[in-house]
Amino acid sequence: MTKDDVQRVAKQYLNPQHYALVVVGNITALFSGSVVAQGLTALTLLLTARQLGPSGYGQYTGSFALVSFTGILFNLGLDVWLLREGGRDPERLKESAGSVLALKVGLGLIFVALWWGLAGWVQVSTFPPDLLRLSALTVLFDRLFLTLTTVFKAALKNRMTSLLDILSDSLWLGGTLILIGLGQETVEGFFGVRMGALGMMFGVALWMAMRVIKLSARWEIMRGALRGAFPYASSEFLTWIYMRFDVLIIGFALGAQAVGLYAPAVSLVNALFLIPAAVHAVFIPILSNLFAHHPAQAWKTAWRSVLLLTGIGLALTGGLFLGADLLVGLLGARYIASVEILKILSLILWVHSVAFGMAAIMVALNLQGRRSFVQAIAVVVNIGLNLWIVRWLEIPGVAWVYVITEGVLVIGYAWIVVNAYRTWRASTKV
Repeated sequence: MTKDDVQRVAKQYLNPQHYALVVVGNITALFSGSVVAQGLTALTLLLTARQLGPSGYGQYTGSFALVSFTGILFNLGLDVWLLREGGRDPERLKESAGSVLALKVGLGLIFVALWWGLAGWVQVSTFPPDLLRLSALTVLFDRLFLTLTTVFKAALKNRMTSLLDILSDSLWLGGTLILIGLGQETVEGFFGVRMGALGMMFGVALWMAMRVIKLSARWEIMRGALRGAFPYASSEFLTWIYMRFDVLIIGFALGAQAVGLYAPAVSLVNALFLIPAAVHAVFIPILSNLFAHHPAQAWKTAWRSVLLLTGIGLALTGGLFLGADLLVGLLGARYIASVEILKILSLILWVHSVAFGMAAIMVALNLQGRRSFVQAIAVVVNIGLNLWIVRWLEIPGVAWVYVITEGVLVIGYAWIVVNAYRTWRASTKV
């Protein structure tokens, strides 16, 4: 960012007359973009599931889920670190962003090389070696593209973020429609389209970031990012487990067919997560700056953000529950068992939206360590219940475990945030 950009952002943060416009403008830009992008994503996944059938779609989703889990080893939660640091110190954003991108490129190439060498050792039909290798490349481009969109979020240039997300998902949908038109039914073909769209958009996003933000890398910032990454990496690791462990346990315990029935429902829910996540991403840099300079205003804004996200979550839950039969009907008769799953999982959109609001406050207050403790409890609950219930209640039981886990998470997050607020209130009375 230029010096003029830094001064502009500082004025927007600290001048009350500009503050509301900054929040509303950025939320509107990112929210509207997320609605369009996630609509495209949901449509693409539904079309893919319909074309591949439960077994093929189970391999598609299961392979990507397994490799995404290990992708944490090179992602390291650095995007959340970047979002917070960009909000706290906008003047150094170009160096922070360039350093994080350089780190992830180097670690990501090692990650891909390891998967290409080790994929053959996974002897489970749900996770074919060729799909695991394609998944590794797809995850690499996905995480690098995510870093570049995070740069624009940190700079509060969310129109660019929305444009990039919509273009990426439009390319993915367009390629998927071409494959369906050609009668393609191989899982590899659909992976190739997803990887190609992400690879192209990574190149476009990099070009835009170099022109607008003027990225540059510094070794001392890389070292600082690595030193500060552990709380964010552990949080990402724990988040992934309680959000996607269910897909893996179904894949190993019940097979690709069961994954194919469960995955469309959980994919739709996860796609809709990005709508409250857009609001969450806008508030992190804003709250980070306000807590550093104007804590009283920060707490007012924090509680309003929680209320906003709660309302968004309720609307999403109601819409998905009422539309479950229609959405699953688009997949065909082979997926009729997914209706019950989708209705159960719709509850998560409300609960997790509240969690997003609490999480933004914790990140802004640098309470990642406490957040990770709550996530660890939720993970223990999730794994324990899943291992006990998967053979007994099968797919519906796994879905209810997901809902229970989210409830544990929200209770723990609320406890941390309320205690932080009480501590601040007590300090102001001294």
